[in-house]
Amino acid sequence: MSPADRTDANAAPGSRNGASGSLVRPGDSLLRSLERLAVSASGRTRGTQQGKRRSGALGSSLEFADYRAYVPGDDIRRLDWNVWGRTGRAYIRQYWDEQETDVTFYLDVSRSMRFSPGAPEADPAAWPDTNKLLYAARIAACAGYAALCGDDRAAAVRFASGVEGRLHPVRGRGAAHRLFAFLEQSLGPAADSGAEDLRTPLAAPGALPVRPGVSWLLTDGLYASGIEETLGAFAAARQHLVFVHVLGPDEWRPALRGELRLIDAESKAAKDIAIHEQALRAYGEALRGLAATIRKRCAELGFVYFAVDTSVPLEETVLVRMARHGLLQRQR
Repeated sequence: MSPADRTDANAAPGSRNGASGSLVRPGDSLLRSLERLAVSASGRTRGTQQGKRRSGALGSSLEFADYRAYVPGDDIRRLDWNVWGRTGRAYIRQYWDEQETDVTFYLDVSRSMRFSPGAPEADPAAWPDTNKLLYAARIAACAGYAALCGDDRAAAVRFASGVEGRLHPVRGRGAAHRLFAFLEQSLGPAADSGAEDLRTPLAAPGALPVRPGVSWLLTDGLYASGIEETLGAFAAARQHLVFVHVLGPDEWRPALRGELRLIDAESKAAKDIAIHEQALRAYGEALRGLAATIRKRCAELGFVYFAVDTSVPLEETVLVRMARHGLLQRQR
């Protein structure tokens, strides 16, 4: 086992014991809760291997789908003799096929996601638990583990100005250490700043999955343009998307006041500004407008918009709020 694969079995979310993977890997109690859950999908999905998720195809599971009239060559073991006895007609029982699906986590690793006031960007161990990238990586770890326990395949992509790393689909809870290690590596030094247009990293050829499936996009949404177009690209790629809008408490409820110099986390450009009640109201309206626009477009495409406040304990976000929104559900 490589150092990147070793984790502290007793590490809890937010623990900082220095063990590789301990910043991202869920604690044992949370893992046990996640083992009973699965990632929800919109409608029926179709994969390539047997799994627990019902597809649109008919197959050999134990979940009854419908009857159809018998034709020569059908397996007589599927004849419903009760129907034959009542009607004198031969009907075949059909069952839903159960297959796995791919769940891909797109993790925004741009500098705006890494920023924490007073914490060094290059030292994830010093980041507070409210750091957006750390919190988003933990959400991906939890949902990814639930997907693996639900016999789905989990993949992950990290992006900033482009796709910076990719974990190809893995299957089975025994592969969870590979997902956790990839997400842990995503906390490493930023290769560059993020793009101003979200289409730059995600609408490029090969960035999105080839097969239909479920995708989670975890980002702060702080892009000048391209969000709506990127949502359309996910729809064209036949993905059911969960847009996880991750913002910290200082962004949802800023407490800044007075004459300040603000520095852009991406470009490092500085701007002197006077922050007063009117400015804060304008900021709040702009943020609510951004969230409403994303939520509306997601609704139009059949996607899910899920807002996250990183000051909320991780267990509450994952086990309570995500379950309430139908993102995670108990396994059948």
